[in-house]
Amino acid sequence: MGTESATKRPPGMRWLGGIQAGDARWLLAISMMLFVLLFPFSSYVAALPLIKNEWGLNNTQAGIIFSAYLAGFAVSALFVLPLTDRFGSKTILISFACISVVSHILFPLLADGLVSAVVLRALAGLGLVGVYNPGMRVVAERFSTNGRGMAVGTYVTFFYASNSVSLALTGILMAHMDWRDAYLVMALLAVLSVPMAFLALRSHEAPVGGGSSGALDLSVLKNKATRIFMLAYSLHAAELYIVRVWLPAFLVAVLVAKGVNSPEAAVTAATVGGIALATGAVGPVVGGILSDRWGRAVSASAIFALSGAVSFIIGWLIGFPWPVVVGLTALYGWAIAADSAIYSTAVTEVSEPSKLGSTLAVHSFLGFTGGVIGPIVIGGILDLSPEAIRWGLAFSVTGALSIVAILSLMRVRPPIHRTASPSDT
Repeated sequence: MGTESATKRPPGMRWLGGIQAGDARWLLAISMMLFVLLFPFSSYVAALPLIKNEWGLNNTQAGIIFSAYLAGFAVSALFVLPLTDRFGSKTILISFACISVVSHILFPLLADGLVSAVVLRALAGLGLVGVYNPGMRVVAERFSTNGRGMAVGTYVTFFYASNSVSLALTGILMAHMDWRDAYLVMALLAVLSVPMAFLALRSHEAPVGGGSSGALDLSVLKNKATRIFMLAYSLHAAELYIVRVWLPAFLVAVLVAKGVNSPEAAVTAATVGGIALATGAVGPVVGGILSDRWGRAVSASAIFALSGAVSFIIGWLIGFPWPVVVGLTALYGWAIAADSAIYSTAVTEVSEPSKLGSTLAVHSFLGFTGGVIGPIVIGGILDLSPEAIRWGLAFSVTGALSIVAILSLMRVRPPIHRTASPSDT
């Protein structure tokens, strides 16, 4: 949609931040599909203290199981997403939604240790890559460049909202049932996402083919701006998943230090952590709007500065009052999420349209590789560090990632926002 379509508004139509009412309803529908699909996304994290005890896992092994999900996402992105350049997003999205749902249902039924858990989590990551990124591409194709940051930000906002709801609801369910039953309930609810995907995409039409073979094209890395945004996205993903995996465990440590027994602390941390991190749900749409106005690199740098500052502080607060820790957790939840849509929006703007699938594939691979490595490294730090400083050290290392990201983003000249040439900047 170009400038002409943006100025010819049909009579009687309402507009929301430059988005036509009909398009806004469609955006809500596809975002709700993603929201429902991800109901079991954080169920493993919610049950992590109980799973560790049941399976005899250390922190590094627990991090490996979580990161298997992201590894499945990252590796399969290189093969799945280029296919959208040839076949389009609709068929791929619906097919992989089924894979995601089935793998999550199987986890509480079959997983009984490190190996089986890693296999099933990797399969779930494969399913997610065929939904999340093709859905983002569909959103980017539908909306004009002027509203793209807001639209993609809205889509990503529902991703984060579902992560938090998954954590909180699984925690609530675990107060009344075994963790496997709680996980299974969340996975069965996700089945509804498949018909929702079909309904949202039934009228979607997008150009397919375009001469693409459907194979990965690494020439997309020749673009300097693309490389910088991909690096920043990788650091963002590392920070994000470190927090999503280990912050609930940190909250458990805070509660245990205050005399709460471990099972009760696990339930409280999952519930409170999910609610506190829910503040991050509005982050991507706010970040998208800011980046539409101030530029992608500038906005991302400012948000990284905030999340980095919290990272350097929060791990040292175990002895602080519980309300103070929860309040800082809420701020943390917003800061780690607010820049999420900025990087993906930026790479869609600098990519050649015929190579967008390959661009998103490399973008996702590098980003989620950071997400894979981050929780494992922090798990190792927690295992090897003295108990008195391990949480402070772990989150301080996380904060160091923001410094690297900001220094990288400062190299983008001029800031990428609204419209951009696919040429190198």
